[in-house]
Amino acid sequence: MRFRLAAPADPLYDPLVAASTDRADIRLLRVSPEACAELLMAGRVEAALLSPLDYGKANGIVDYRILPGPALAFEGYTQRVWLYFRPGLRTITRCATPSTQHFLAQALRLLFAEAYDTELQLLDMPVSGVSETLHSADAVLSWREDLPNLSRLDIGEEWFSAFGYALPIAFWSCRAEVASKELVAAITELAHPQLPESEAVTEPSPYRQGTIHWRWNETVGNALRETLLLLYYHQLVPHISEVKPWDGSMPE
Repeated sequence: MRFRLAAPADPLYDPLVAASTDRADIRLLRVSPEACAELLMAGRVEAALLSPLDYGKANGIVDYRILPGPALAFEGYTQRVWLYFRPGLRTITRCATPSTQHFLAQALRLLFAEAYDTELQLLDMPVSGVSETLHSADAVLSWREDLPNLSRLDIGEEWFSAFGYALPIAFWSCRAEVASKELVAAITELAHPQLPESEAVTEPSPYRQGTIHWRWNETVGNALRETLLLLYYHQLVPHISEVKPWDGSMPE
């Protein structure tokens, strides 16, 4: 059986789809996160990597199941997503991001609203990158550039400090009627062969630690449940969505 799968065309997700080359049983589409959601909703792919935002938006339209396989979530200090500040900054209002529609951009906006009582104005970041963009924005959200010489916050760490649960980024979802052991096997084999279930991240001085979750587990499931409630509270999704992992049963 040949599966059609969709994943965001962004290096952040590469470890989840690293083994896609020359696989006759998988057709992998690397598109935008929005296109992943659209393809899955239209039934044009069997499974797609979805964000909590896209999963929540689909509630009441289609019946999805979360496949218990590779996933991505940040718990604490993880060195993957940064908020960079302009030197000498006192107040943040304008924040640039690679995509204002990306879940990480919306998660940042919710984080500042809840933790700092600040409403951020999100701006699309030009291709010039973080350093250039800081000339015209107060801060820049980036998961594509690691610039330790600039003042910055680790967003995974800030999220966990504010809410007490991990920040879920992406997980494989499918329509309820197509869930199968073969589909779970396909997405599992698609990930990098040495990808661990979780990865510890530490910084000795000052001491900071966190965990990158590379597979769906109870921690990711609980974090998704809480995040969906937060998205509903801020009216980014129309309904409170139930977290529905596939239980291994075959569709009737």
